[in-house]
Amino acid sequence: MPLAPSAPYDPLSTVTALVRVLLGDFIQNIQPNNAGVVNVNAGGLSITWVSGNQFTALMNGVAIVINGVPNTIAMVTSPTTATLVNQAAVANGLNYSLVIPTGDIFADTQAYVVPTVNLAWRKLQKKLADKGHPRLENTTILTSLPVIANLDPGVEQYITWSGFYDGVSLWTPATLAGCPVLPADFISPLYFEERQSVSGATAQNPNLNVFRRMHPAPNGLRSRAKGSWNRYFDWREDAVYFPGSILNMDVKGRYAAYLPDIAPAASFAATPVPIMNCADALANYAASIFVTPRGSLLGPNFDAAGDMAISQITNSYAKLQQRASYSRRPWGMRGMRRNSLYH
Repeated sequence: MPLAPSAPYDPLSTVTALVRVLLGDFIQNIQPNNAGVVNVNAGGLSITWVSGNQFTALMNGVAIVINGVPNTIAMVTSPTTATLVNQAAVANGLNYSLVIPTGDIFADTQAYVVPTVNLAWRKLQKKLADKGHPRLENTTILTSLPVIANLDPGVEQYITWSGFYDGVSLWTPATLAGCPVLPADFISPLYFEERQSVSGATAQNPNLNVFRRMHPAPNGLRSRAKGSWNRYFDWREDAVYFPGSILNMDVKGRYAAYLPDIAPAASFAATPVPIMNCADALANYAASIFVTPRGSLLGPNFDAAGDMAISQITNSYAKLQQRASYSRRPWGMRGMRRNSLYH
């Protein structure tokens, strides 16, 4: 659903600035000036540590001086091995030195910053979705689902992100005008409702048929004669399955939906992070993802702080939910008889 353009989201620049603050203790423990002895291996593009400071991932892309000749580390492959950008003279027992520019760690210009933030962004969304936050839910109406093309009680229809199977043929937007497909942000269904379609319905002449709630069928759809309603749906193999109706149907669904990865605009300051008040949690998760593979023990502390921030985000929604009464919907034929929408 479209969002209000004035939503006061935190910009990406706020998130990365918070990450740099959180990384203060990590940076203090870094040895910026490194020196030692290495061997330059056959071919001249790899070096092996002999003594002094061992190699770390923070040396990737850093300038290194080997026997007085400048070069650049392409990638550290282990604490004792690394590859170079340019060939060096093959020899053993050569002195090396390099300086890790700690002031550049997690600077907005670093190539690893956006991928790291997006890993944290996905983690944050999973945490919020697990707590049922409505920002990770969406609604859609799929209109004019094709009628079942095979009346065999065992045949089912299904819909995916790319097409609709009517029991005989798999239709796509390229082969059927208006072919229904799942929304691009669809992850999994929460509930579905259905109603009979009205041909040519418009805003001036709308379809006034009422939607009726559908039942999930987690153990699979049961075989039954085709009728004017689907009544049930099943979610499996990344598709929503229906028994199939002899009438064209509209289906309204509420579903879990993740937001796309963050893509920087003209600047980090002009790039919104589209979940309200999530900068603290996102920054802590990004800091954890950054320091953990680099050998720091600060990762669990950042994760715990991120989880606490997530709880504060979801508490406001929980308070709203507590203002309403909820009861379990009955299941089975007795529950269906009590539900007048089906009869």
